[in-house]
Formats: sequence, C-alpha cells, structure tokens
Amino acid sequence: MQSLIMTGDCIVLNHFSESLITAQATQYRKRGRGALSPFLDPDFAQTLLESIETWPHWNLVTRLQGQHRDFDAAGMQALSPERSAPFMELVHQGAGEGFQYLFENFPLYEEGRAGRLSGPLKDIYMSVRSEPFLALMRQITGHHDISYADCQLTRFRPGHYLTLHNDGIEDKNRRTAFVINLSAHWRVDYGGLLQFITPQGDVAEALTPDFNRLCYFNVPQDHSVSCVAPFAPHPRYAITGWLRYGVES
Repeated sequence: MQSLIMTGDCIVLNHFSESLITAQATQYRKRGRGALSPFLDPDFAQTLLESIETWPHWNLVTRLQGQHRDFDAAGMQALSPERSAPFMELVHQGAGEGFQYLFENFPLYEEGRAGRLSGPLKDIYMSVRSEPFLALMRQITGHHDISYADCQLTRFRPGHYLTLHNDGIEDKNRRTAFVINLSAHWRVDYGGLLQFITPQGDVAEALTPDFNRLCYFNVPQDHSVSCVAPFAPHPRYAITGWLRYGVES
C-alpha cells in the first residue's frame, strides 16, 4: 500500500485500490454500513495506540436524569466504593429506563480547532478532517455533500457501554458515523461490540473492535456498543466521529 495522507514525515492513512473502494461503495448502498482494514498505516497505528495508552486527560461521560454530564475520569476512578455506588446506581437506572451511556472521552474536535493538539493525536485529527479522507468517504457512501468531520477519542473500561440509539440529532447534519478501532488483541468475549439492531430488536450484525479497523455506517441507524466485560485485560480504545454536511460553525 502507498500512503494516502502524510502529516509532516508521518504516514497516517493507507491507500485503497479503486476496485476495493468500488466494492465498499456497492456494499454500503445495499446495507448502509461497511469496514476497511487496515485503515491506518501500521506503524502510525501502533504509535497512536501507545500515545493513547499514556494519555492523562479523560472525561467520564454519562446521562443523569436525562441530561449529559461530564466528570473528571481520574477523580471518579479514585472514589471509594461507598461514594461511587450511589452514582453508579443512578447511571444504571437510566440504562434500564432508556438511552444511556457510560464511557470516557477526550474531545479531539474541540481541542483540535482550538489548536491545542500535538503529536499523534494532532496527526489523526488532521487526517480525518483532510480532503483525501473526506473524498474517500464521499466515494464510498455516495453522500457527496459531506463537507467536514468531527471526532473524539473514546475509552471503554470494563462495565462501560452505549445503549440503543441511532445518532440522528436535529441540526447536527450527520450523514455517516465512523469508528477507528484501536484495541490491540481484542476478543469477542471482551464485549465492546458495535451492534446493529433490527426493528424487531434482534442483532443484525456485531463487529468486534479489531485493531486498525475503520467501521462506518449511515445516520440514522439503530446501533449500540455492548458492555465491556469485567475480565477484559485493557480498555476498548477508538476514534469516533461523524461525517457532516453544511457549513462548519
């Protein structure tokens, strides 16, 4: 493979043949989703993972009483079981009643636009917002009005999850969602699967977050991320975001 995008001297994204892109486009028209692997240059993917594994700045995100909330992840991790138990009970109560999520993130989109990123995180941020990547995704998805991308860094620890939803939010102008998986040596038993759900509530397809795999799918589309198992040896890491249309504000 040849490099598709370089940031400085760093090869970031792989090049894909026209025949492969055509096949992916055909599949996307039929199913509304697809995957490419390996998506990143292997050396860069490993460097990015190593950077993420030592990244210190994480938010714990969830919903409380129907409202999105952000907490300092390190501070929440340091709470005693006695102090964290009421919080977790409230979080899980929300999951039992409807849409809920519990995971950690870092806002690449906001930090990147503010010019506060460096190193591999800056490289991946710039790459998913670059014209070559956007053009590739326009070709595969058929959404020729895609004009920009946003993204976040996510970390799912054991017990973290994202319940059934479709990503369709008014005024967000989302065409396609994407996930760049960065979990090395992940097994299906560890959970954290990207699940696509039928109108009858069955799992139509479940994708393991294989290392260096790009998954993408139409918005809106019902999906969830299954709970990460308590015996998973390391977190589920990913860069997630949306390909959007219109003028970036």
